Formats: sequence, structure tokens, C-alpha cells
Amino acid sequence: MPYIHGVPHLGNAVGSVLPADIFHRYLDIKGVKNEFICGGDVHGTPLELEALERETTPKKIKDDQMKEVRKAYEDLNMDFSIFSDTHSDYNKKQTFDMFEELYCKGYINEKTQTMPYCNNDERFLPDRYIEGECPHCGGLARGDQCDDCGKLVEPEELENPECQICNGNDISFDDTTHLFLDLEPFKPTLKNWLDKDVTPVPDNFESQVDNLIEDAEQRSITRDQEWGFKIPVERVNERIEEEDLDVPKLDPDTYEDKVLYVWFDAPIGYIGFTRELFEDGEEWKDQWSGEDTDVYYSIGKDNTIFHTVIWPSMLDGASNEDIDYNLPHYEFIQQYMMWEDQAFSKSRGVGIFIDEATEYYPADYWRFYLTRVLPTDHDTNFSWEGFESEINNVLNDTVGNFVNRTLSLAEKWFDNEVPIADKIEKDQEMVREAEALVDRYIEHFEQHELREAMDTAVDLARLGDRYLAEEEPWNNAERQEPVIQVCIRIIRALAVTMYPFTPETSEEIAGMLNTDIHSEEGYNELVDPLLGGLEAGHELGEREILFDKIDTEEYQEKYQKEQKREEAKQKYNEDTVSFSDFQDMDMRTGEVAEVEEHPNADKLYKVKVDIGDATLQTCAGLKNHYGKEDLEGKNVVVLANLEPSELRGEKSECMILVAEDSSGELSLLTTEDDMELGSKVE
Repeated sequence: MPYIHGVPHLGNAVGSVLPADIFHRYLDIKGVKNEFICGGDVHGTPLELEALERETTPKKIKDDQMKEVRKAYEDLNMDFSIFSDTHSDYNKKQTFDMFEELYCKGYINEKTQTMPYCNNDERFLPDRYIEGECPHCGGLARGDQCDDCGKLVEPEELENPECQICNGNDISFDDTTHLFLDLEPFKPTLKNWLDKDVTPVPDNFESQVDNLIEDAEQRSITRDQEWGFKIPVERVNERIEEEDLDVPKLDPDTYEDKVLYVWFDAPIGYIGFTRELFEDGEEWKDQWSGEDTDVYYSIGKDNTIFHTVIWPSMLDGASNEDIDYNLPHYEFIQQYMMWEDQAFSKSRGVGIFIDEATEYYPADYWRFYLTRVLPTDHDTNFSWEGFESEINNVLNDTVGNFVNRTLSLAEKWFDNEVPIADKIEKDQEMVREAEALVDRYIEHFEQHELREAMDTAVDLARLGDRYLAEEEPWNNAERQEPVIQVCIRIIRALAVTMYPFTPETSEEIAGMLNTDIHSEEGYNELVDPLLGGLEAGHELGEREILFDKIDTEEYQEKYQKEQKREEAKQKYNEDTVSFSDFQDMDMRTGEVAEVEEHPNADKLYKVKVDIGDATLQTCAGLKNHYGKEDLEGKNVVVLANLEPSELRGEKSECMILVAEDSSGELSLLTTEDDMELGSKVE
């Protein structure tokens, strides 16, 4: 469920969408019916804030950015069954269905909450409308979560809070009425879910999730804003009347200006998108209930509490006679991938964005490297040197070289056909070793070890390359037929097993073998004859070079320069003066009226500047840069209200503004056109 606010960076991809796509493609080659459900999380406050700044609507921004985000992910070869967004009518319907069920069962209750209120804008400030320092780590935090440490934060906990609409600090904390989801009743269900024989979360997250369940309490599910789904007050009240339920009706006036919290309707989008995929036919229910269906999630660790506590509680509480929602079967939870030892950051321009990445190099290069550094167990680090090394030394030299060597020999010796061969024991042993690697590959996937599965696929290329080197068929004509036949079948296994990670490359390899990679339901590419299917005499396709070696020096330099510029920008943004301080400086246009040598300083001139209604004197260190005749009559800009002082015995009561470059060269600041003397510079 990628958040829709600008093109995603590689950290966004590796943190959630890529692992899901890899697992989806694995199920495809295994012949397992599956749907890859994805879409944009669009009801967050940043869209509404941007709409206010640009004087447009959140929906217009959402529509534009959805196209960019979808294109970026598809350029990275994500094979979505559907890619929708949480503002869809299908998701609205599903959200209202689940809200109604939860409210009418008594799991949602009304509470008065103290929230930040901007006195300048005369409105409450939910979530990202307010920013400040995190009380836990001191980093940048919003009114719901800290970006740096990932902890949930209440607005009143923020230090030095600031309104993101007016950038002011005139903030008070006032009472407002909201709806809360009570998580307490679901703790036993969640504990049983977590304690299953096959844990639904990675082992390294089990203890954390257990603590999150233990600490779960009521969570607000409404917000004081306009962008989002309105509370279905009338619908809920009608059901309460019809069924004479023992729950209070909702007051329409109270909830007129409120919407459902983005983290209520966002995960519901998984189901809403499924309804959309099946055009709201009954089949969507089969995807979300019953013993024959498993639901896998792929998320970043900052979303752990929402997917392991809040969302499973919602699924359990919203289940009824019509549909009993399955709890998550397994959740791929990724740590963070850092960028050159820093956190990826859209706002600070740290990292590479997907549209840039796929412009520089093919998508499979990125998918391969990102899988190699998949942050499953701990935070990992992107580096240009690492990227270059993995592509050149592993993808090119190991995978590409093995494929090219084998098929070039098949061209040369067997007229580009699979040779007829009588295999001896060592050839049969090689086949068994390859089959064992495929079995290990399957085991890694079933244990949700995506990175290890890809390493095992690459081991097929290593195995085949070693076999070629040991048998040296170029020096032994009797060994040419069996060795090349076995290697061609290993290449077929390589094409299939690499498909979840490098789908375009796998299709290219299959084309060179003149075979297909089957991804339809019921056709399992991972069982015998995985290494067969290429009968003796089978005509091979046209051989091509799979990969090119890369040199990332150009991009390293580019991003280093950009990073330095961003660091400089941050410095300027931190070391600031107030606007009122700036207004206190009285800068005016003037003309140099007279220049004299300073009697007591070798590098100073004594300069008189006419600013219209007065003539001010300054002692200026311009002697090594301008001659007296060059200065006289010059239009200049001066700071006119500088506190007077004496420099080497001469009065200095203003300051001429100059620019100085890194080599120490000076240039007078002047105006583009002749201005009336004494004109104020603002």
C-alpha cells in the first residue's frame, strides 16, 4: 500500500512492493492461483496540505500522482493484478461495510479528545498538520508518528510544535469529539494468531509484535479534516433502529466536519481493491475467507503496529455470517535500506527515485541488487560500489557468462540444437546437484527467505560454470554432448528460478532456449522435469548477450554533488534569521561620491556614498580589488542603518555590499537599472 505523495524512491520499493512482487512471481511459476493486490494510500494529510498550497483539490493531485507512482513501479517490472487507490468507490463501500459492523457490535465508541488547534487558521491540526521534535529521539515528528524512530506520537507530546498550514506557533489544545476503535477485546484472538505453529511474522519481529498486542488500547479512527471518507452516520443509525441495537446513535452534527482516519480506510483498501478486481462479484469473498485461501502482506517495519494489531483486530471485529475474514497468514516485514549510510528522504533529497533508477539501468539490474541487500533481518545499506560490484561480478560474470559460454558452444558444435548424449555417472550426479539446489530454492521460499532463494538460484549458474571448467569439453570431444546437454538444462532451471527476481532476463533466457516460462495456474515449473523438457534435437533460439558491465562513477559524482547542495540548504534552513530581523536592516541604493586613501590602513579606502537625502561614510576593504577611479560614480547597495564605529581612527557608518567568491575575488552589488538614489532594497 504505497503512500501516494511524489515518485517513490528505492527505499520505498525494497521496503514493501518488491518482496510482494517476488513472492507473487514465485507462486506463478509454482502454478498457484494468486492475486497481487496493490494500490495507493491517498487519504493522508500531505495531499490535503499540498492542495492548500497549490489552491487545487486533493483529488486532482491524487489522480496526477497515482499515474506517476504506478508508472514508476511498473517500470520496475511489478506485476500487479490490480493497482487502485483508497479513494475508489469500491473501497468506500468496503470501508462503510466494516465501519458499520464494528460500530454496531460495540467495538467503536465516542470519546472527547484534546487536539492541537491553530488559533491563526481556526482549525484543528490532525497528524501531519502539526510537526515538532520527537519526545523520544529528538527527531522530526508529526502529530501521529516520528519519522526517525518510528514510534507513535501524540500531538501534545511534541516539543516546539508548528502548524504546517501557516508555519506559526499559536497553537492551543482544545477538546474535540472523535470515534475510537477499542483494541482490548481482540487481544486473546491476536495472541492465538501470533502463537500458531507457523508464526505469521518474521522471527525477529515476534517479540515486538507480542509487546504491541499487550500494550494495545483504544485508537482514534476519525479526524477533523475534509479529505477522506465521511462518517456513514445515517446508514449506521438506520441499522441501529432496525435491529434495536444497544449502541448509541451517532450525532450527525458532531461528525459533519470529520472523516475516517487514513489508517482506518487504508488497509481496508486491500479488500476494496479485490472487490474492484472481481467487479464486486461474489468471488472476492473467496479471496478473503475460508481454509483454502492465505493472505500474505509485505510491509516496512514502521507499519508493524498497524498490520499486526489494528488491522487484524478490524478483520476479526468486522467478520459476520456473510464473511469471516482471514487473519494474515504471513507478513513480510522489512527493516530499512539506508542510502550511503543515511536514511532515504524525499524531503531532503537523499537517495535515488525509481524513475531515475530505471532511466539509468535496466529494471532487472535494480531488482537483482535490491534483493541482494533486502533488509530482512537488519537495516542494510545501498552503495554505488556495491551495486556496480553485484551487477558486474555476479549478474554479468556468473549468470551471464555461464549462459553465454554454454549456448555459444551449442552453436559452434551442434548447430544450435540440444545434443544427443549418453550421460555417465558424473553427468547424472550434476543433474542431481542441480535438482537439490531447486529443492533448496523452494524450501527458502516456503520459509519466506527471499534473499536466500535468489542466492540459491545464482548457485545454479555457479554449479554449471564449475562443471564446464572441470570437464573442459573444448579439450575432450567425447564429453561435449553430455556436458552441453546438462548445462543447457541447468540454464533452463536458472531461467525459471531467477524469474521472480529478474523476470525480463528470465524471459530472454527462455527465448534463447526456444522455450516458455509458464506462469499459469496449475503448471508447476518447479517439479520434474525442471531440468528436462529440452529433448535431444530441440532447436535453440537466437543467442544474445544478457548483460553489460556498468560504471557508476558518473552517478556517484552526481549524487555526491546533489547531497552537498542539500546539506548546504539544510544549513541555511537551520542557521536562520527571522523576517522581522531582516526587515530591521535598511538597505538602500547609492552612488559612490568620493574615494580617498585611508590614512592609517594600507588595504582600506575611505568612501563617501550618496544615498539621496544623506551622504554616509564607510571604511571599505576594496583597495586590492578596485582603483579609486573604478569606484567613483559607481551605483552600489549599502546597509544604511549600520551602527557607527571607527576603523583605524576613521568613522564608518554604513556598509557597501559585495559578493566574494571562493578565491577571494570581490564584486560590488548593484542594481540592474539606474534607480533613484536612496531607493529601499527589500
